Amino acid sequence: MVRKIDEKKTRRALRRLERARKAAVDSGADTPDLSEWEGEFLGSLEERLEKFGSAFNDPDKGNTDDALSARQALKLREIEKKAKGKARKPMSRGNGFKRKAGKAAPRSRDIHDDLETPGETSDTPPPDTSPPTAAAEARRAGFRVIEGGAADGED
Repeated sequence: MVRKIDEKKTRRALRRLERARKAAVDSGADTPDLSEWEGEFLGSLEERLEKFGSAFNDPDKGNTDDALSARQALKLREIEKKAKGKARKPMSRGNGFKRKAGKAAPRSRDIHDDLETPGETSDTPPPDTSPPTAAAEARRAGFRVIEGGAADGED
């Protein structure tokens, strides 16, 4: 099955190719010329457009009504930008997973910061180290001491 391509679209694509080639040649010394591959690419596109009216045959690669496939149109756009001096820049490599400048602050508490050295004094009184009395121990356990009960040892 032969595709029918509109002659206007074929001529438009040929004019774009010619403008891109001319812009690349006319550009000053500040922009790079076309590479060998880009020159061959433009030549092969022009040859196929003149011979077949379309530069691609596979319908999966672009609109069947167009003269250029989607990828061919993209590469042609890149060549046109390169000819104007606005070529795309390659992706940067980035810095990877390097450490940032300076030492990072720790994310946790240091337990040694809480300890007091023997020469330091604190505002809180030292804990009571005397042995607890029976009443204090009973209060801590939740019992209440009732005065006036039986004496110790008597049952």
